[in-house]
Amino acid sequence: MLLGKEPGEGQSAGPAYEPPDTCPCCGRKVSGSICPGCGYHVPNYPPRGARYAVTATRPGFVQSAERSEQLVKYCGFTQDEADNAIAHYVNDQSRILLRRGLDDGAAQYIAAHLDQDFFDPLIVEDCGEADEDLLYKPKAFETPPPARSQEGIGFWGVVGAVIVALLILSFF
Repeated sequence: MLLGKEPGEGQSAGPAYEPPDTCPCCGRKVSGSICPGCGYHVPNYPPRGARYAVTATRPGFVQSAERSEQLVKYCGFTQDEADNAIAHYVNDQSRILLRRGLDDGAAQYIAAHLDQDFFDPLIVEDCGEADEDLLYKPKAFETPPPARSQEGIGFWGVVGAVIVALLILSFF
């Protein structure tokens, strides 16, 4: 106050947090606040707390391209890795590790966007142990409900809406 400055003025609060340039979910490059690959909203604050992993725990019996596309989109697998992981999951009826080293928000995002019936995703605490050890850990918290589709009404929905609008306007 004697120098004419507010307390703390002129002192730096340390380096400002820079959001990551790669998505924590899928690992793709991010230039804004939303990942162009998987749609995850990259937080603008540093990660805090424990780290988590997402595992697939109850193999389905039918392999499908859609499920392997989910691993590519949300977990950062290459197409070959996804195909091999799904084949191993289905044929060997064993658990697979989908992603690790995630904050709680990223783990919940991945788990909510995967086919719940096929993958039965489980979020476990990741304390740095071996991949195999993560597969049989107890859940850290409840898996969120499946994400609702963000798709619009589609082509036929638009056609129907236009027809209804024209019918309404024809009365006036």
